[in-house]
Amino acid sequence: MKTLLTGIFAMLITSVALASGNLKVNLATNDSELAVVEISNAEMVNYEIELFDEVGNKLYEMNTQAPRSELKKRYDFSNLEDGVYWYHVRTDNEEVSKKFSLSYGEIEVMDIRKTIDPYFHQDGENVKLSYLNYEKENVSLYIYDNRTLLKKVKLGNDLAIHKGLDLSQLNRGEYKIVLTNDFDIYEHRVVIN
Repeated sequence: MKTLLTGIFAMLITSVALASGNLKVNLATNDSELAVVEISNAEMVNYEIELFDEVGNKLYEMNTQAPRSELKKRYDFSNLEDGVYWYHVRTDNEEVSKKFSLSYGEIEVMDIRKTIDPYFHQDGENVKLSYLNYEKENVSLYIYDNRTLLKKVKLGNDLAIHKGLDLSQLNRGEYKIVLTNDFDIYEHRVVIN
């Protein structure tokens, strides 16, 4: 029976993972001064869009007011200095970041980074997590009681990371599970009764 439940949970996680990864961002130059960004998603969502320079200064921010599946935006980059920039598009649980260089009005995409927030499921004193590690970065998991580190686990750099945690040895209370990779930190609150 336990094997059957584990198999059903794995299928559920796989279907959630396959339903993710729908965010697509295309960044192209239309002419020497304008860039066109086409954003699409399989579902109607709100988009958060940001532009940063290479030292982290936010140059532009936009949040859509109504859910949509597609967005086409034209940008005039002629006022930007030549250099390196990051363009981020985020939905509820996905983000696509494009690192690009701007030189004499020409855009060259240098790097693309795609992330999807991890999925956590708590059943009593057990927590299961699933994470699609598109970038195949080193992933670690930490369990905290307030600010005290209770446990650290290196989860590796596989594309699909699944981990079950037995928290039955912990006292009643609130704990924080933190999942990290090379660039991101995800936090999940757990209550043990």
